[in-house]
Amino acid sequence: MPRVKPATMKLEDLPDTATVEEIALFERVDVRTIRKACSAGTLPGAYQRGRSWRVDVADYRAGRRVGVA
Repeated sequence: MPRVKPATMKLEDLPDTATVEEIALFERVDVRTIRKACSAGTLPGAYQRGRSWRVDVADYRAGRRVGVA
């Protein structure tokens, strides 16, 4: 069974508005996964600024479901 990597970033360490890369680092998933969730409208607090996505961390924290796979 593979070892689980420790979290590299805590939710409290995220800035008020996070980039897709910062959310991906926090969630320990690929950046493309986060971009797909933004495009699909399933990531709480996500909005598009030009061609890039940003995430309002307060909305993300409020809408995040802990312990759901």
